[in-house]
Amino acid sequence: MSAKTLAEAIMLQTMEDLWDKNERADAVRFFDGEGFSACAEIAGMNFFEQIRLYNMANKMIIRERPEKKKTKKFLSPVAA
Repeated sequence: MSAKTLAEAIMLQTMEDLWDKNERADAVRFFDGEGFSACAEIAGMNFFEQIRLYNMANKMIIRERPEKKKTKKFLSPVAA
């Protein structure tokens, strides 16, 4: 297995891990750290390809975040 093939496999697995709640935190660290840029460079990705993949991962991260429930705040009536 070549280094390029291994780097591509790591990036693909990490993209898949973004969907797994048990692996998501590690996958986010991979994309935010030096691991992603190192693998992308080894895989032969140019700058724009790296940005495209990073943005795809970012969209997946944002989509999978649980949204906070919006609660309506009512003012309590003040006794006159």
